Amino acid sequence: MTQLGFDLGPDPIPEYEAAFKTAQDFQKTLGKWMGPQKGVSSLFAHPIETPLGTMVSVCDADRLHLLEFADRKELPKELKRLGASSGTISPGQTKVTRSLLDQLTRYFDGTLQRFDLSLALHGTEFTKSVWNALLELPFGTSTSYGALSEKLGNPGAVRAVARANGANQIAILIPCHRVIGADGTLTGYAGGLWRKRALLDLESKP
Repeated sequence: MTQLGFDLGPDPIPEYEAAFKTAQDFQKTLGKWMGPQKGVSSLFAHPIETPLGTMVSVCDADRLHLLEFADRKELPKELKRLGASSGTISPGQTKVTRSLLDQLTRYFDGTLQRFDLSLALHGTEFTKSVWNALLELPFGTSTSYGALSEKLGNPGAVRAVARANGANQIAILIPCHRVIGADGTLTGYAGGLWRKRALLDLESKP
């Protein structure tokens, strides 16, 4: 398991325990989530300890397919769908995993503002268009669902944009945390509003 760290400052961050105590614990849990699998592994899952809790990454030799907080309720379903569509998922790392670890470390240290990894987007053409629009949001900025809809040329698709935002399964790198309410309030975030606030606070530091 890999531990990342940085100081979030005075804002209170809920205490948490690592989701997986050992590599064997992660392997056992992943097996329960995935159920029976057939074939040679093409995707490799690895747990990452961050200041905001345990995350789970899934990479192949060339791309990042998933990065989620381990306590996300939909994670087991996401992993099963990914395995069914893209191949057997086993515990392990690839060069993409190691690059992700390095870039996440620098992001949480405040020294990296733009990630440089190849991403595999699993969704409809519409959801992919929303995620690609999110990827264009500069570090330290925010937007609203309405503004995203207008950017996509479909101002009436606010609810669909919100659903696509919530379906993002590559947290932080596809920055759905940068979408807030039109009145400036924080809106729902699958990882929890406290994580959304922490990420926005991190990105707002000079």
